[in-house]
Amino acid sequence: MEFVRINISLPKDMLKELSKEVGPRKRSQFITEAIKRSIKEKKTKRLAVEYQEAASEIRRVNEELEGVLTDGLD
Repeated sequence: MEFVRINISLPKDMLKELSKEVGPRKRSQFITEAIKRSIKEKKTKRLAVEYQEAASEIRRVNEELEGVLTDGLD
């Protein structure tokens, strides 16, 4: 895996909390893992919304077709 150095700004109190939780040599790894989790959560939420939208569309189409499929079968 290729790494790139970036410069970020954090509130001082957040940096203090981070330093309490992990050592100075572990911050990058901790931040990387936190970003991975956050991205995964966002993708999961987006997929859930897309699934709900698709399910609604499928229900709508099925309701429209329901009348067509039984039309004239008296």
